Amino acid sequence: MKHARALASGTARVLLVRPVEPLDPLASSHAATSPAKVADRIAAALRRAIVSGELRAGDALPSERALADSWDVNRASIREAVRRLESWGLVHVRQGSATRVADIFLSAGLELVPHFFEPGADVDPVILRDLHELRAMLLGWSAERATLQADPASLTRLDALARKLAEARTAAERQALDYDFFEALVAIGGNRLLQLFAGFVRRIYDTGRARFAYLYEGEAFDASHHRRAVEAMRRRDVTGAGAAMRAHAEAALRATPVSTVAGPETRKRARRRR
Repeated sequence: MKHARALASGTARVLLVRPVEPLDPLASSHAATSPAKVADRIAAALRRAIVSGELRAGDALPSERALADSWDVNRASIREAVRRLESWGLVHVRQGSATRVADIFLSAGLELVPHFFEPGADVDPVILRDLHELRAMLLGWSAERATLQADPASLTRLDALARKLAEARTAAERQALDYDFFEALVAIGGNRLLQLFAGFVRRIYDTGRARFAYLYEGEAFDASHHRRAVEAMRRRDVTGAGAAMRAHAEAALRATPVSTVAGPETRKRARRRR
């Protein structure tokens, strides 16, 4: 998305958001310009604007006609795109009134979360911190629960992963092994819903592996947290195991400077929040 162009509309703040690439009705591929695909691209562009904060809660979307003119498409494609935004919990649609951006943190579902971390996205450092804090809670609780449930075979598996982490030579190896260790903790704990949620969190990290690589480079990564967690689990030290894994996740918070994850505009927003 190259820009969101503000338009005056009474007291409402209204924006026209254009896609990264113009839609070409004469493109050779029919699939790329079918009504469904056109609506997909428009909805995705509007979703990026909402997730990035260019379109904020309460902002009015332009009229169907204005949006159709902006993208040079028919109004049916705009209606379908807006229906998708509504189904995702991103907008409120009211007959006879402007369609407005919803408070996405109250109305959208978990499926929105990966879009905050799409490759190339300018990630809000506050959102990134929220992700690391969530991971800290999951890691700590999972280690505590696994301590109570682990059998000798499970501890052997975790011990092997901790040793591989200590011996890993590249950031990519450490990153993959760290995620494997987390999933192993969750599996040992036996909470199946948490396994689903942990897999969801991993997909966020997997989608943006390059974005999180700095956490596994040089002194930023300390494999001793995993070793201490395994040792505590062998002693059935629930508190110690949880503390070791929380310390690991908290190290990621300390290692995350605003400049690592954000472009100039996001850095300005983060400084204003301080």
